Amino acid sequence: MNCLDAIRKRSSCRDFSDKKVLPEDVEKLLEAALASPTAINAQSLRFSLITDEDLIQQISDRTYERLDQAALERMKERGAKNLFYGAPLILVISSVPSRYAAMDAGIATQSVCLAAEQLGLSSCIVGMSRRSFEEDNPDHMRPALQMEEDERYLISIAIGYAQSRKEPHELSWDHVRRF
Repeated sequence: MNCLDAIRKRSSCRDFSDKKVLPEDVEKLLEAALASPTAINAQSLRFSLITDEDLIQQISDRTYERLDQAALERMKERGAKNLFYGAPLILVISSVPSRYAAMDAGIATQSVCLAAEQLGLSSCIVGMSRRSFEEDNPDHMRPALQMEEDERYLISIAIGYAQSRKEPHELSWDHVRRF
């Protein structure tokens, strides 16, 4: 599968099977994350790879505690097993302070999601889990991931094998301006 095919084919999976991701595929996903470019080559991103089911559920539970009613209803409507839709692998991206950390995390996230697609895996980018890492949360999860004192959560990616797939969104060519 070439890069454009992976981009066109990928959509967010919200229905993962419990089949474990092969260790060699996990390494390829990490390689995609580490190979991602960063602004001014800062390389400030940190990657926490989580396969421990209890830890995944703990992050989910701590996040659910801080969700508003609308978000809880949306998750219920989606039939979510947990915040990560039952994915057996979670990649949390964090960073020490950096002017470009959020942009760099977006680049790494796309790299990992496209690599997952190429490997026959599915992914879902999950921003809501930030609530379980917020400093004002007395039970925040930063120590559980051994984050440095000034390190901050940026985004997480749920990865695994899809039980069902949805069609990717239609291309909206009217969103393009040509000059």
